[in-house]
Parts: sequence; C-alpha cells; structure tokens
Amino acid sequence: MSEVEKKINKLVLYEIPREMLRIHSIPDLCQRLLESMQSAWSDYGNVFPMIEINGESYTLGECNLASLHKLSASVIVNKQFLGQVCLYYNADQFGDWSNDEDVSLLQNIADDLGVWLERQHFFGLPRKGITIIERLLDEHLSIAITDRDGRIEYVNNQFCEISKYAAEELIGSNIRMIDSNYHEEAFMREMWHTVTQGKIWKGEFRNRAKDGSIYWTNTTIMPFLDAAGIPYRYAGMHIEVTEYKEMKQKMEERVAELARSNDELEQFAYVVTHDLQEPLRAIGSFVQLLKKYCDQQLDERANQLISHVVDGTIRMQMLIDDLLTYAQVNTSQAMTDIDCEKLLHNVLVDLSITISESGTIITHDKLPIVKGITFQMMQLFNNLIGNAIKFRRNQPPRIHIGVKEEPSEWIFSVTDKGIGMEKQYLDRIFRVFQRLHSRKEYAGTGIGLAICKKVVDYHKGKIWVKSQLNAGSEFYFTISKNI
Repeated sequence: MSEVEKKINKLVLYEIPREMLRIHSIPDLCQRLLESMQSAWSDYGNVFPMIEINGESYTLGECNLASLHKLSASVIVNKQFLGQVCLYYNADQFGDWSNDEDVSLLQNIADDLGVWLERQHFFGLPRKGITIIERLLDEHLSIAITDRDGRIEYVNNQFCEISKYAAEELIGSNIRMIDSNYHEEAFMREMWHTVTQGKIWKGEFRNRAKDGSIYWTNTTIMPFLDAAGIPYRYAGMHIEVTEYKEMKQKMEERVAELARSNDELEQFAYVVTHDLQEPLRAIGSFVQLLKKYCDQQLDERANQLISHVVDGTIRMQMLIDDLLTYAQVNTSQAMTDIDCEKLLHNVLVDLSITISESGTIITHDKLPIVKGITFQMMQLFNNLIGNAIKFRRNQPPRIHIGVKEEPSEWIFSVTDKGIGMEKQYLDRIFRVFQRLHSRKEYAGTGIGLAICKKVVDYHKGKIWVKSQLNAGSEFYFTISKNI
C-alpha cells in the first residue's frame, strides 16, 4: 500500500470526535475506537490496539503476537492519569516504531477520549443520572462548554436548537461563530476579564443563529479552574429571553409614547386653561360694569340674570384653576424633604377662616418627614381636610390626621365624622368631574379628589377610602420611602 493510501486510511480516525457525541457508554466508545484503530493501522501488518481506562482493559480479542512492543498515549483528565491508548506490535517486524505522525495521531485519540470522559463525569453521576439531567436541562437551558481559547468542546440539544447549528458544526469551532457583533468592545473585554480571573460572569447576549436570525440569551459563564486557580475550560448556561426582550422593547416604546402623549395633553390643558382665564375675566368684568352703570334701568329679572352670569364666571374660574392644578401635578419638579408637621400647620393657616366659621376641631399624630414635592403635598392635605369640613353634618366637624410607618412607606389617614357616602361610590369619587351632590348642596368642581389621586400616584403611593353613610369617612394614602 502506498504512503498516500496509508494517510487516507488514517483519516477515518478524524471522524471519531463526531461519533463521540452520539455514544454514551465507555465500552461502546472503546469498541468503536478499537475498530477504527485496527482499520487505520491494518496496512502495517499485525498490530494489536488496546485501551485501558480506570483499571479496565478493552481489546478486540486476545493478542497472539510473539514479541510485543508498545506505542502508547496517556489519557489525562484534570491533570489526573485515567488510562492509556495503546498499539502493541511485533518488534521483529517494526523494530523501534517512532513515526511522529502515528504518535501524534495516537495522542489525539487519547485527548479526545479524555474530553469525552470529563464530559461524562461532569455531574459526578452515573450515566442514567446524567441522561435525566441532560433531558431536564434540554427543556430549559442551552449549554456550551469551551476550552480556554473559546473552542467549543460540548453543546447540548437545546443549544443546537436555538443556534440552528448541528453539534458537528459547533464542536471544534470558536464560540464567536454565534456572535452578532452587537455588543461593544468594552462589554466583551469586561466579560472575558471576569471569567479569565476565575470569576462567574452573568449578563445578556445578543446572538446570531445559523439562518441569520437574532436571539437573546440570559447567560451565566462559569470557569473551570486547575490546581493553580487558572481557568482551563468555560461552561456557559444560556436561557433564551428573545420574547421577553421584544416585549420589553415594545413596552418601553409604548411607555415613551404614553409619556409623550401625557406631556402633550398636560401642555394642552395648561395652554387651554391659561388662555381661557383672560376672556373669562373680561366677561365677568363687563357684566359687573353693566350692572354698575345700568343698575337703575334694569328690572329684577335682569339683575337676576346678571347675578347668574357673575356666579357662572366665578365657578368657571374655580374650574379652570383646578384644571390647571391637575395638569401641573406631573410636571417635573425636584423631590425634597418635607416636614409634614410644618406643612400641616401652613395648610391649617390657609383654611383658618373656614375652620373658625365651622367650629372644626382638628387633631393629629406626630407627623414624619417625607420625600416629595411641597406644593403638591399641600394641595393633597388641603383638599382632604377641606372636604372633611365641607361634607359635615349639623354639628362642628371633628377631624383627625393619623400616620403609621411601614418598612417601605408611610400610611396617612384623614378621618372625619361627616355625612359619609355609600359603598358603590368609593372608587368613583377619585375620577375627574365626579360629584355625588349638586352644586346647590355643596360647592365645588368635582376635581379635588382626582388631584389627590394624581398627587399620590406621582409619589408612588395609593389612595383609598372607607366610609359609611351618615357616620363619616376615613381617607387613606401612602407615600413611598423609595422615591
């Protein structure tokens, strides 16, 4: 047989690493390796291949050579000797066999066998246990194991399914073959620096599959360290999060669009309410001038109509002022520390005339310092206390402002003994323009509690009410400590 034919014959051995992916028992693998070795060196005459692993010897039969010499390569796993791959031959026929190509090829077989053994013992379990775990992982994780240079040594079925590459295409290739070139150099440098220092790295990767499609993974990379603490292999565990990333992107786009829409709406409300005030003032002023200069010429009916117009302009002014306040709640303002004791004092000063005229008695707990926007918090307390005074029974109102501390928030309460309300109205009252009573019974625009809710929402809290008709109401709201 010619030298060329001999080399072609030995190429059969280079298919062994691919076959290893489909073999799961040592005896089966050794049988396949021995058959390949026998075939590859058959042209040399009588050769006897043998594999020794963990004290067990595997052969194709009994050796009948008279004078044996041995060509061997050690099987090393994690710097431990586990066995050897041998070729026994007749010294009379070959003499001292020292063909470098044959020695190198035998060592490659031993190295491939070592990688296979390390993979099988990765979990420290018998083959049955490994199979169960591999099936479990295939349902949830894609796994790739590479050498220190990033060449892939092992992939599971899930990794192949997601990347759309066959295992045979991945084994021996660099892990960068699925890189989408999305991440900046600093990102990749930080990742490699972390794992080469022997530390675990966690993050998200944007990858490219064989068909060009993009997929995202939540990845954990764990280095294998030798006795000196130097990484010699890396295991990457990947959870596909493509759908989550797409949903997150859509959500961010919708949130941004909603924010733009809200900004435009608030700006519109501000412009409209601001621009309405001037013509409204003009109407009120002209009507009052009409009454002043024509009072003697007007009959009682005309005076009543003028009074209705004046009252209407006053109510409209109040409504515009409340709408303006409502529109300004979400405008960007800096959060500061607010002493609620001082804030309540200022609110009570503003309401002092109403408190005095109604004979209201107000008590309160020791109030804390919270993080918030002072003007909005004053509006919140003003509206709640003002409503407690307004919706009173035929007796002086008694109002108590309480507070309770929780780990992540403050819970405030404003309790009164007023007219209360029925249960079906408890949610409705926080909507804009929702009134439970006519203007003849109680003045107002129906925006006050809507402003309260918007202020509380802006401070990452919630607001609710407990009430009983003709027994009073308890309004609660929370202010987050994590603003």
